[in-house]
Amino acid sequence: MANYSNVKSWAKNNDLVEALKAYDLWLFLAWLDIRLRYRRSKIGPLWITLSMTIFCLTLGTVYSKLLNVDVEEYLPFLSVSFVIWGLISSLLLEFPNLYVENSPYIKDMRINPLTILLRGVARNIVVFAHNMLIIAGIYIYFDLRLSAVVLLAIPGLILVVMNLVAIGVSLSIIGARFRDVSQINQSLVQVLFFLSPIMWFPRLVPADSWILRLNPIAYFLDLIRSPLLGSAPSLSSWGAAAATLIVFSSAGALLYQKKNSQIPLWV
Repeated sequence: MANYSNVKSWAKNNDLVEALKAYDLWLFLAWLDIRLRYRRSKIGPLWITLSMTIFCLTLGTVYSKLLNVDVEEYLPFLSVSFVIWGLISSLLLEFPNLYVENSPYIKDMRINPLTILLRGVARNIVVFAHNMLIIAGIYIYFDLRLSAVVLLAIPGLILVVMNLVAIGVSLSIIGARFRDVSQINQSLVQVLFFLSPIMWFPRLVPADSWILRLNPIAYFLDLIRSPLLGSAPSLSSWGAAAATLIVFSSAGALLYQKKNSQIPLWV
């Protein structure tokens, strides 16, 4: 009975639990962000999908020639990779500025910082859902067949998003304290783009290459991309993503516990 009371008390005072319970608030704010950003626009966030479609078609056609790869293989690979990278990169770029840009909420409303974090994540997932239209178009154009393995993309996506949330806890706090982090982060995300197998096939480098083994993005991509292209992700991707989740969550929980009370002072 005492243990149950302790668990109940912990849940009541845990910011993450409180933020998850306030799902109606951050979902509403995320949708409001999208509505405000694209107000008076005829197709709204589908502009992002349209521009990404043009980018994938142009780059896929040109690079399939440069790399001497069949366009029927390269274009689906590039399109799916780029849609997933769009979700990962947009969140990594937003995290350092998240609390600074939402300072009125933090100062005036004393809102739970993790509610703001989940708002940003939800907003980008909505955009990601729009961009899935590109993958649907690829399936239709290349007459790709759906198989049961595509369902593995769902737990893969959940695991990747949990990793991104864990990274976001640390990155948003550090970004609120040190404003230069945002600029450094932008450069690092660009480097990650070229180091990750987005425009090039993983088979082009040795399997034991550090570029793949030490790059979490490579595992994240494999978890979602492989099922969408008709094959199961490797077991090493599941294991690596689970391991990074433990590391990022532990680091985020420790940093949040020590520094969350200072966020209103920093922003």
